[in-house]
Amino acid sequence: MNLDELHKMGKELEIWLRMRVHPIAVKLLKSKDEVPQGAIIPTRDWKHKYALCQAFARSQDGHEETIAMFKEDHWCFEPVIGLGLAKRIPEFLEGHHRYPDSVKTLEAGAQWCKNMPYLPYDKYQGIVSAPIHLCDFIPDLIMMHVDGRMATYLMIIRNYIDGKDITCQLSGHAACVYAIVPSMLNRECHIALPCKGDRSIAFAQDNEIIFTLIPEMLPDFIQGIQYEQEHEWGLPFYTKLKEEYFLKPKYKAFGEKIGLDLNQSPPRPQQYEKF
Repeated sequence: MNLDELHKMGKELEIWLRMRVHPIAVKLLKSKDEVPQGAIIPTRDWKHKYALCQAFARSQDGHEETIAMFKEDHWCFEPVIGLGLAKRIPEFLEGHHRYPDSVKTLEAGAQWCKNMPYLPYDKYQGIVSAPIHLCDFIPDLIMMHVDGRMATYLMIIRNYIDGKDITCQLSGHAACVYAIVPSMLNRECHIALPCKGDRSIAFAQDNEIIFTLIPEMLPDFIQGIQYEQEHEWGLPFYTKLKEEYFLKPKYKAFGEKIGLDLNQSPPRPQQYEKF
């Protein structure tokens, strides 16, 4: 897959889902030599530090910026540890990061800190993000802030590929870490919940979650979009609240095979709702 194909497919995915913001291309960097030309490095170009979720927000919204961050650019430490830019120090693993702020015991804090996904220390030196349709690098991951409807259809397409569901480790903290690390380690799609920081300082919406897609699956996702549209599983959809609604033939056939009576009931007298 070359860049032109990536841009075209990324834009097609965005338009089909009717997304609020762009999908973003994310790549882990092994050195500053890998920084794309024209990328912003916060401490160098803005003379201040940024949280990683804020960099992602500026890549996915109308700023459409390419932003590269190294250890010295981060204001929040969780992705620094999670991406392996710093060691998991004893104080962190003992649970002091979470206790007493958000867990009731030090043991609970240690449990969370030890379970937070992480990449090997010193394998990568930084990270870069850009809108998928404008990036000039082949990403390791594609990340998207999507609402529940979009997530449902992305999962339908993921099922289309090989029938597999997504098994996730979910947390209310460190959204950037949970959106990146599992997919980097397992080369599989993943779902993460926006954390307090992502919602309060990076504009994640109340109805949104993060869906991470691995680029090698993107052609299958585009093929899946076309397949689902042709088979009446695509977008847009209409809603109805009707008893004994029309069943797709396979739904009816399988229901009858397991003993359901799926013959429609006789019509009932019309009842009018009181206003």
